Amino acid sequence: MRRLDLNSLVALHSLLSTRSVSQSAEQLCLGQPAVSHILERLREQCGDPLLCCDGRRMAPTPYAEALLSQLEAWLAQAQQRIAPQPFYPSRPDGAYRLAMPDLLEAALLPPLITSLQEQAPGLCLQVLAMPASEVPAALDERRIDGAIGHFPQLPARLSRRRLFRSRFVCVHHAGRLARPPHLYTSYIGNDASLVDDYLRAHGQARRVIASTASLLAIPLLLERLPAVAVLPDLIAQVLRGGDASLLWRRLDDADLAIEVAHVWHPRRDADPLLQFIDGLLWQQSAEWRD
Repeated sequence: MRRLDLNSLVALHSLLSTRSVSQSAEQLCLGQPAVSHILERLREQCGDPLLCCDGRRMAPTPYAEALLSQLEAWLAQAQQRIAPQPFYPSRPDGAYRLAMPDLLEAALLPPLITSLQEQAPGLCLQVLAMPASEVPAALDERRIDGAIGHFPQLPARLSRRRLFRSRFVCVHHAGRLARPPHLYTSYIGNDASLVDDYLRAHGQARRVIASTASLLAIPLLLERLPAVAVLPDLIAQVLRGGDASLLWRRLDDADLAIEVAHVWHPRRDADPLLQFIDGLLWQQSAEWRD
């Protein structure tokens, strides 16, 4: 078997089926000399003539006739093994591990889980909290299957799909906007502040009186403190909920925005499960796109 080129089995099947070097060469998209060379090598390896001249065509030897049915079975099995398997969302079970900041969970998870229950009830979606800086290593090490968030420094080697772009708004309670200090939290799973970087580039700064690890604390803090929070509009809408006293004003500069993307490792580009999840995320995030 070490001496046998498995591609030669395909050529042998064609030769035994057509009983013609020229027809086999046409089927295999090879030149006739190349097919003749393959036949000679197979004769040597098998210790049998395989095909003998019989007028204008060639006749298989008894050994070759017995081999043809086995070749057909082997090649059919090989084709079945390597062919992409059909994907039926209703059949798979298991889990898809998705890293996502908590406020994106509040915006995207309810409709996503609803769709999963309808289309893939056996699939469990496992959502993990993870800093954006940790996502590339987690994908490399197979600790997660994908991630959603804002990834300004994502390595180019990773696959991604931009889901939507979110502008910024200033969130505050009524009557509390006379140059108040700011509350800050990381809504993208990152320690860096895009807002502070933006202000610094424009020769400005803000006074931050508190930094919280949870976005869910922002409405309660704004209710009790004369402060504001500058957040992406997607997150502001989720935070506001039914609190009519929590107001926001859209910032005019379109450059102050974040892109939210679904990212994964390229080894899964052709994975039907990942393509299915990515398609659902694209559908469920449609309302947030520009």
